[in-house]
Amino acid sequence: MEAVQTDLSRRTLLKYGLCTLVVAGAGGSAVLGSATRASATVVNAALFVAHGERTMIDGLVVPFVGFGSTAARLELPGGQLEVQTGDTVNLDIVNSSSLPVGFAIAASPGFSGVDAAPIAAGTGRRVTFTAPSTPGTHFYVGTVSGSADTGRALGATGAMVVLPRDAARTSIDAQFPGVRARARRQPMFGVGTPPAIPASVAQERTWLFGELNPTTARDLAGGRISLPSDPEPEYFLINGLSGMLSAEDHHTNISGRAGGLGQPGDSTLVRMINTGRAPRSIHLHGNHFWVLSHPDTPWIVGAFKDTVTVPPGRSVSVLVPLEAPPDSYPVTNRAQKYVVHDHIEMAETASGGHYPSGMVSELILE
Repeated sequence: MEAVQTDLSRRTLLKYGLCTLVVAGAGGSAVLGSATRASATVVNAALFVAHGERTMIDGLVVPFVGFGSTAARLELPGGQLEVQTGDTVNLDIVNSSSLPVGFAIAASPGFSGVDAAPIAAGTGRRVTFTAPSTPGTHFYVGTVSGSADTGRALGATGAMVVLPRDAARTSIDAQFPGVRARARRQPMFGVGTPPAIPASVAQERTWLFGELNPTTARDLAGGRISLPSDPEPEYFLINGLSGMLSAEDHHTNISGRAGGLGQPGDSTLVRMINTGRAPRSIHLHGNHFWVLSHPDTPWIVGAFKDTVTVPPGRSVSVLVPLEAPPDSYPVTNRAQKYVVHDHIEMAETASGGHYPSGMVSELILE
């Protein structure tokens, strides 16, 4: 699995808006550092809420309200909370911001969701809930000033990954039952035997897609509680980063050893979570991917595609096989880079049209 980043990166350096502490957020697939397993079925964790500032790719500084694993570490996005099916989750939330902030996870089939009342500024509370009964990918959000939309707009979000109990997280069959049996792929070059979907995962990535309007963020961080009907985003983010920053971030880009032609290498599970208000259409160059889950179009699960739509407020999981691209000549499986981006063109820009400074990343064959 991907190692958790512990060094401080200038790209993720953040500072509190209300004090002088400097904190850093690894984001991406970094696991929530405060989470511990108290027993076979109980997970204890802590989240700290605070004001912060983020520096955009063009140097603009924008306020946000977010979560941290400790009081001195604000993260963007919040750390990935990993639980097993049916776990009892005890989450201690300390609100060090100046706004009331609650905690929510949207309901889904078989899961009633979480909707904790706002926690007053300067106080804390324990939130307890039961994890979903089936494996899957969700996201939590701080309901800033009573609004989940406000929390999402400010960046108070993080992933919650529900893993199968008593099964390896590397198993496709355990995490996505039945997908391999229905998986279908076109024959190689129209005639060859089509390669099968890999049975196991070598590494994982989590992508939280977000949108940002600086003026809206300043208003909301200052206590305004309503969003405009059309926020007109100026920045489009993956794990709080955009452009070359997200492409270079090793928690975000897909990098690994490629296999041969039609042979998987470091097969990578990518959990895509859309915390924004508009759908995303994620396109991968260099490899196609297997669709492992989709909330709106379940009939494409098991398909082999190069583009998939991620609806707002929902998640989609895919498996990137990291094969040698068949259209490279001579066929090579190393020292190659391919772009990953949103097919909605405006999302590849930032701050009035700078390209490619938006929702882009990379597939890197090492």
